Amino acid sequence: MIRILGLLAALLMLAPVAAPASAASFDCAKAATSFETAICTDPAISLQDETLATAYATALGGLSKAAAAEITGAQKSWLGYAERVCSDDGEPIAADYTDAQKSCLGATFAARITVLEASRMQGGYRFYPIDRYLVQKDTEAEPDAFNKIADKHYQTIKIDRVDDSAAAFNAMIDDLIAGQGEFFVKGTTTIADDDPSSDYDIVTRVKEVTAKRISLETNLYWYGHGGAHGNYFITNAHFLVDEKRQLVAEDIFAGEMWQTQLGDLALAAIKTELGDNYFADSDESVRKIVIDPLRWSFTETGLVIQFNIYEVTAYAMGAPTITIPWDELKNVVADNADDIAGFY
Repeated sequence: MIRILGLLAALLMLAPVAAPASAASFDCAKAATSFETAICTDPAISLQDETLATAYATALGGLSKAAAAEITGAQKSWLGYAERVCSDDGEPIAADYTDAQKSCLGATFAARITVLEASRMQGGYRFYPIDRYLVQKDTEAEPDAFNKIADKHYQTIKIDRVDDSAAAFNAMIDDLIAGQGEFFVKGTTTIADDDPSSDYDIVTRVKEVTAKRISLETNLYWYGHGGAHGNYFITNAHFLVDEKRQLVAEDIFAGEMWQTQLGDLALAAIKTELGDNYFADSDESVRKIVIDPLRWSFTETGLVIQFNIYEVTAYAMGAPTITIPWDELKNVVADNADDIAGFY
């Protein structure tokens, strides 16, 4: 009996593993492309396909017809992107996927799942993502280059509701998109294909929702092929619910001296934070940065100010933040600042 069981175990080890009968989004028996075959024959990617199908169905739940059409259109665009992004020429892969290409495909599925998870209720608002994709061959890449294609992704967020507040928020988003005009074909939200040697990932997500504001954080990542590392830039934007507009500095500060006082406090804080790693010639830059509301976020403790790489210190030190306690700013805050920022 022991020898029989051992023989059966050996035969099972030698036998090919059957492919799953189906993935969540299509019938594997009808797999017609290397892309579909890679999904069906790799258990990890097949599982991600199932998760993606669930995330997609969940993302569509409760949306208006127009918002659902945005999600559906982006999903179709993403499928074309996913077929190409793991290739060397920006075209669908014809041969069997290599292990490296399967790993790339798995990461691509995981990223799409994260995008779809942005379609949800938060703080009483139904948000949904607006996202665009582009993959193209790097026409300047050498044959042995590691990066042979340019990978570009843009994502932001809108509210699915018909009222003045939602309309104003979505108009603010349109203005922010327009501010990235060089990234798109003029007058559209189609990613421009005029930079085939760079990767971009620009993502705006909801950071916080309160009774008075909706706060967004945008992370812009850029990598020029052949560079030692990528670069990134972090900004914040705040929509005021009652005023139905984007926050400006005067919503938080008042008086003629607030810029000077905030600058003095910020300089002391960032120099303490960084010590000898502070760029000695950055004082003037710090004073300009800290009065920009796109660098602010709010906690009960104080005003958080975001610096980005290379602005005040070396790349290795990252993108530092400092927090200025509200008590130190009490003489220059505006009357409604505590309601907006959420400190008391």
